[in-house]
Amino acid sequence: MRTAIFFLAGVVAFVAEGSFVPQQGTSDPAKVQQFLSDNATLNAVFSHIGVPLTEVFVSPLFYLLLGSLYIALFACVVRRGRALITRTARRYPRTPQYWGEWGSWLFHTSFFLLLVAVVWGKATGYQGLVTLVEGQSFTESRAGYDQLQEGLLFNGQHAGFTMQLNSFSANYAGNGEASDYVSHVTVFDRARPVLTKAIRVNDFLGYDGVNVYQQDYGWAPTMVVTNPAGHTVFAGPVQLSDVLGQLGNKAEGIGVLKVPDFGYTIPGARSAVQLGARMALFPDARVNPSVGSNGAIDPTLTQYGPGGLTARNPVIELQLYVGDLGLNQGQPQNVNALDTNRMQPYFSDAHVVPVALGQSYPFVLPGPGGQNVQFTISFPQLHQYSLFQVSKDSGVPLVYVTFGLVMTGLLTKLYLRPLLERRARARRGAPLRLDPGWTSAVSGEPQPQEAERERTPV
Repeated sequence: MRTAIFFLAGVVAFVAEGSFVPQQGTSDPAKVQQFLSDNATLNAVFSHIGVPLTEVFVSPLFYLLLGSLYIALFACVVRRGRALITRTARRYPRTPQYWGEWGSWLFHTSFFLLLVAVVWGKATGYQGLVTLVEGQSFTESRAGYDQLQEGLLFNGQHAGFTMQLNSFSANYAGNGEASDYVSHVTVFDRARPVLTKAIRVNDFLGYDGVNVYQQDYGWAPTMVVTNPAGHTVFAGPVQLSDVLGQLGNKAEGIGVLKVPDFGYTIPGARSAVQLGARMALFPDARVNPSVGSNGAIDPTLTQYGPGGLTARNPVIELQLYVGDLGLNQGQPQNVNALDTNRMQPYFSDAHVVPVALGQSYPFVLPGPGGQNVQFTISFPQLHQYSLFQVSKDSGVPLVYVTFGLVMTGLLTKLYLRPLLERRARARRGAPLRLDPGWTSAVSGEPQPQEAERERTPV
């Protein structure tokens, strides 16, 4: 049993590590990337010994410790179970110790049912991440997920309902941290609304065996790009992530705008222009005016920085690039990164331009006959998005059964046995202690004082 305790300590250490470090596939990808960027050396060291910090629960060493723990536990359960069955078959007295041993055996055996529940739930279920901007909907199907991990035994049958994010709200404490954030959603099944729910952290939505958990949120400005022909070539929300090193700080969001189908070719060029832009959003921008050479404030040199957390003065700073986005190379790209290897800055010094909410910024490109043509980038709306973790786990009922068995075993061992022992002592009664003088008087034997008088000569 001591060996099992050592293995259990190792498993607990791994679980604690996985609880504090964001994990691949279950945590926000931005948080995972942030941790890897901040702790590259530490992660390399742990990866070398077989324990990647962001993949703790799928590391070989974790499985080795967990398997060793269950082997030791199995040996203990078999040994104790054989002894208890022998005592029961031979009709040994049903003492409090007997029932306490059965409670201990039930407690330890329940963990094998827990293992079955976890393995069965993971093998027959799935887990994924979904991002929804206010007003958008998500259909619970394989194609609806941003990331999806399905179990080996999953039958491929998704629930098929639709969930719409109606609105999102967040409240902040005095230190700037979110004290509460809520996603108000409606569930539709076969085009009929069947459920409305306010999803919070630790207050999930459950429908048709699928659970939806609130995981994170962020800003999603709506961007509109119009090409020189006046056609809208991009219109939609761009999901921004927190600045690396400032996760959880919603006073600034960063992201990338990509416009692969711009629909315009510069005269003399072999291929059509593609646009890309790095974006920084300040929902409550703080204005930092700059003074020109004449001593007056120059609006063209005005800079912006993060201010508050609510959208009182939204401003986006754009760093525009033109060229080839590299999307036709057949290589996967990070949607939150801009590959500028085949692009060049629109401005020679790559400076940023601010676009306030409700405004458009005009840009020019070379046109036919030496004339310039104009296109615009607009910022008409600002919304927020929610990141949800969606999962189906058919092993949950077995987990509840395991919990019941564990509690039964613990109560039997820790409470029923002492109760039975107290009752047994009460039935036997405490030994009767009598005064020696009173005992001799009752028995007719001479008391010490009388015996002394009888020996004294008269």
